[in-house]
Amino acid sequence: MSCSSEPGARLNAFKDSLPILMGYGTMGFAAGIVFAATAGVKFSAFWSGLIAATSFSGTLQFAIGYWFRGDASLAFVALATLAISVRYVFYGFSLVGKWRDIGLLRKLFLVFGLTDENYAIVSSHIDAPKDEFIRYSTRLIALNLLYWTCGCTLGALCGSAFTIPGKGVDFVMAALFIAILTDQVRALCRS
Repeated sequence: MSCSSEPGARLNAFKDSLPILMGYGTMGFAAGIVFAATAGVKFSAFWSGLIAATSFSGTLQFAIGYWFRGDASLAFVALATLAISVRYVFYGFSLVGKWRDIGLLRKLFLVFGLTDENYAIVSSHIDAPKDEFIRYSTRLIALNLLYWTCGCTLGALCGSAFTIPGKGVDFVMAALFIAILTDQVRALCRS
């Protein structure tokens, strides 16, 4: 995978984002359904989309519907959010050299967008020239944030328009983790 040349970087970021589209679209849709079923708010699609666009965390998105109802104290929500999201800070440390001397807003966006999936793809391009790497990273993260936000919004829209039970849908996150873990263990055992 290369991220060279302006049009090529755009196309490569899009191509590299397609597997994430499948995962984020599906998981975001499930998270939106769970949010609509648990949050107990009007305009759940708006709230789910807004939360997706500003938190960009699958685990957090699945939990936040319950918190919206007031089932947890603000201190608990803050502590749980920190515990869920602290790993993202460490991702940024390995990219600090590549992201040095760029504008503050872009740097904040790039750090904000370092989900597990984005970090895995972005870090595989770390040897690209700095300017190309920054453009590629920005495009990839923007696309994946769009996929996540759309998935969560559409899921909440469907979850509030139709009677879709949220119970059991919240298992999507655990099922995805188990599927990924199983594949990794199989690959490790074959080598």
